[in-house]
Amino acid sequence: MSNSLRDIKPLVEVSDYSFILLLTTIVLSIFIAYKLFKLAYKYSIKNCSINCNKYYFYKYSSVDWNKPKEAAYLATKYGAVLAKDRRQKELYEQLRVRLDRYKYKKDIVTVDDETINYYNLYKQVCDESL
Repeated sequence: MSNSLRDIKPLVEVSDYSFILLLTTIVLSIFIAYKLFKLAYKYSIKNCSINCNKYYFYKYSSVDWNKPKEAAYLATKYGAVLAKDRRQKELYEQLRVRLDRYKYKKDIVTVDDETINYYNLYKQVCDESL
């Protein structure tokens, strides 16, 4: 036997994919979470339509006319959500025209009776549809 030394082989380079796997896992997790959130949101909106309409009607009915400018904005906001059929949309447009007088002025003392009557008429029509 010969007494020859065997050469030590050089170190083998091992590929490290842990960073790429981490980024892939994070991106996939965010994507799945987004899809689940979107699915849950659609489900809740679909199954909430009747209760949401009642909620908006409650908010619309509880407008405080002692502050005419805020009341005009709130009545416009919630009234638009409640307008579903042709009759309601027509009444809402008539009401909105009257409310626009109060939304863009700086100081308003009171709301006239005609606007209040249109508000109450629209409220009654929306209540019948719920």
